[in-house]
Amino acid sequence: MKKNTLKQILFYCFALFTLLINAQTAPDEDTGPIVECTPGGQGGQFVDIPNPENVGSIDDRSCYADYTKSSVNGKAWGVYNITHNSNRVDTNGLQPRIERSLSRSKETGVGSYARFTGTFRILEVGFTNNSNPFDDGSYIAQAKGKHTGEGGPPDPAICLYLAKPVYGTGADANKQVSFDIYAERILERGGSGGGREVVFLKNVDKNVETSFELEVGFRIEASFFGTKKVHYCDVVIGGETFKWNIPSPERGLESGIRYGAYRVKGGRAQIRWADTTYEKAEVIDDGSHENSDNYFRLINLATGKYLMTDGSTLVPSDSGEGESNEWRFVEVNTGAGNYYNIDSKVRGVIRFHGTSSAPLLTSTNFSPPNTAVDKIWTVHKNGDGTFSFEARFMGRFLYHYIDENNDIITYLPNLDAGSKWILESTVLSTDNIGLNTTSIKIYPNPAKDKFTINLQNINNVKQVQIYNILGKRVYQNTPSGNVLEVDSSRFQTGVYLVKAFLDNSKVFYSKLVIN
Repeated sequence: MKKNTLKQILFYCFALFTLLINAQTAPDEDTGPIVECTPGGQGGQFVDIPNPENVGSIDDRSCYADYTKSSVNGKAWGVYNITHNSNRVDTNGLQPRIERSLSRSKETGVGSYARFTGTFRILEVGFTNNSNPFDDGSYIAQAKGKHTGEGGPPDPAICLYLAKPVYGTGADANKQVSFDIYAERILERGGSGGGREVVFLKNVDKNVETSFELEVGFRIEASFFGTKKVHYCDVVIGGETFKWNIPSPERGLESGIRYGAYRVKGGRAQIRWADTTYEKAEVIDDGSHENSDNYFRLINLATGKYLMTDGSTLVPSDSGEGESNEWRFVEVNTGAGNYYNIDSKVRGVIRFHGTSSAPLLTSTNFSPPNTAVDKIWTVHKNGDGTFSFEARFMGRFLYHYIDENNDIITYLPNLDAGSKWILESTVLSTDNIGLNTTSIKIYPNPAKDKFTINLQNINNVKQVQIYNILGKRVYQNTPSGNVLEVDSSRFQTGVYLVKAFLDNSKVFYSKLVIN
């Protein structure tokens, strides 16, 4: 009983201490009345103080207070205080701000970047008391960057880091004790309002020193089907990393960063910055790092036939020879997410249309990237190493089936062998996806009376199986080595699929033709 009482006392003491810490007033906190303008806020938009401590050029659009410095915990801090309706510079309704702009990285080659680091303390952010929660909070930093084409303001924000207030309880019910940090990201170039998403990142306590690193730039990343050039925006807050790739990287022209205090639709915002550094790199884009969207041949798992374009029509092919059998997958960014175009080497991207009872596929002349809703596909990598391609998010998949009357490429809601495709690379490189199919060599192929299966660079093969185009298994064997001779005199003329099953559950494939 005494132990329980002691535990309760300790718990309540700790809770009280936590509340006191959260709600305490910082040494450099402004506790005066919240007004729009003061005599101390008239210094001018671009007028800075000597030795400002913080890097970057000042942009002061608040008549409430000018930028100043403070000293807390033995450290010099930049003081950014703004209030609602204190912007007297802009007459078009833009929000108040005291920010610092940093020179931009104006090249788009891989390796170009803008990187800012610092430490922040948040003492107060805007709060409106209205029914719209999106009006609460203030921005502490933002990624900037112009783009080609139309859409959005002339100097758009790409991602803004928003601090929203969290209020205490009890005696602190009307006090901001911590702040939820969000990333407000564009969904498309020039996106604003509904063209953005707001993603929660983490919570930070009031007046707690929090490290911050923001890097915006261009790099190469691996994709399902090769590599891709991305325009990235990565932030590290208090040691936690949050990576994000900006939509439509091919439209990006530059990478920029601003920080300070921006936006207050009610009340006051007080942000402190210290330990700020900035660097940038500019690499000219010479075209050598364009997306390497490798071309593949697509073999249907159920039928063993290749996907081919014959003009605007998609047809099955027995041989897989020629560029009309070669396809690539080009990633596209839409407001609803990331998808892929399936692009023919000799024509354009595949379009799905028609009705549920009469679905149609067309090989169009449209080039990728194409964001039209009838030309984007979701890629699913299956556990057996095959791929399935879903028309957008409709639950209907690129499909091949054969019956007595049909031999059709279509898209159906069936998720079985007919919707699974083996990717056979057109480039013989061990780095490419889909080269599992090249690890099984069959000769002669086409075969007649017998053939040899050579399992190249494949160890621990548990079983080899052969299936006809109807999905029926016609042969199986457990090889003792990497070479297997098969008597095919009883095989009917046609196309077969050879599967090699490994101990680690991997499956390798190849196509066999019997004459």
